[in-house]
Amino acid sequence: MHTTIDVTVVIPVFGSTASLDELVARITETLNQVSLKHEVIFVEDGGPIDNWSHISELALHHGAVQGLRLSRNFGQQEAIAAGIAEASGDVVIVMDCDLQDPPECIPRLLHAIENGADIAIGTRAVEPAGALRNAANHLYYWFLSKLSGYQVDPQQGTFSAVRRKVVDAYLSLGDLDRPYRLVLDWLGFDVARVQFERQGRTDGKSTYSLIRLIRFALSGVVFQSTRLLYGSIVAGIVTSATAFGLGLYFIIRAFSGNPPEGWASSIVITLMLGGVILMAIGVMGVYLGKVFEQTRGRPMYIVRDRIGQVRDQEAFNEQSGQCTDSPQHQATRSQPTESLSAPSTSS
Repeated sequence: MHTTIDVTVVIPVFGSTASLDELVARITETLNQVSLKHEVIFVEDGGPIDNWSHISELALHHGAVQGLRLSRNFGQQEAIAAGIAEASGDVVIVMDCDLQDPPECIPRLLHAIENGADIAIGTRAVEPAGALRNAANHLYYWFLSKLSGYQVDPQQGTFSAVRRKVVDAYLSLGDLDRPYRLVLDWLGFDVARVQFERQGRTDGKSTYSLIRLIRFALSGVVFQSTRLLYGSIVAGIVTSATAFGLGLYFIIRAFSGNPPEGWASSIVITLMLGGVILMAIGVMGVYLGKVFEQTRGRPMYIVRDRIGQVRDQEAFNEQSGQCTDSPQHQATRSQPTESLSAPSTSS
């Protein structure tokens, strides 16, 4: 379907507003320099502070800015999906709101798309965190690569540009758990990697606590593969073989007149078997829980409000790349939606 917009920039927002004005200014300047009509979609994900009033102000003063307000905090991946579902550009860019993904690198992503790539992914040139977290990050993605059967780069984030056909493929997935960067790998389109220097955070701090990181890691593993289930089988076989070997060892010692003293051997074997059983039950429980969530038929997210929905070409100023609102457009832009809306899991 033809669209009058060349580029849509999707930005999830949770706990950072001080950087939004600068972010919009830099995106606008960057895309105007390459003469591309664009829209910027901020997705407010039920953050702890009043992000929505700030986004609404931006939408009223910048014609290219739109805002989506989710009914509660659904998560970054869900916010990205909500923004992508609203995007109308031929190319969709996803980036963070804290200026760590520099808008000035957007033309480099678009250049990779122009050269034939379906997906252009920003790859961090330097390690973004401390030594311990980086080590854990590399270990996780090594493990994830082994499970999935293809290489997952630990230096890739959500900063990316994708063609419309990739957007359509992404939206066709019915998974409630839809980790954006892993989905891009799974889809199998042609990928170009663009290295960039990740900037320091200018406002707020990361909202990914250790527990949230672990939960996200588990979701990524479950999305990628069912091999964990086979891993629990292997662990059970290894443990059973170990227990059988220890049993033979203790029987031999008993017949040789030197039986093991006390109940240490029994306790060790019992704890070993119990640990493997609990691990296997836990793995199956995670997968079963995902099946339960999927079969309930609930939407991935719910949109509470919208602002700044302008789609017609006449509203775009050819020189500035921003909208020139008529009074009717301004009324439409400032009115939030009255009813909740949510995509089905099949869209």
